[in-house]
Amino acid sequence: MEEIRVICDSEITILNLKTGYIYKDEAEAQADKTVDPKDIRRDVKIIVPTIPLFSKT
Repeated sequence: MEEIRVICDSEITILNLKTGYIYKDEAEAQADKTVDPKDIRRDVKIIVPTIPLFSKT
């Protein structure tokens, strides 16, 4: 079986669990010193392109 390397994109959402605030990036989340690090959730969405599984004849 041949190995196929797939290049994918990702989206990261950083959310304050107590306030519901969505940070624009990791730097903004780290700069917010008023929140406990346990109250920050990071969701990662991996976007994978379609892969042809069957050869066309």
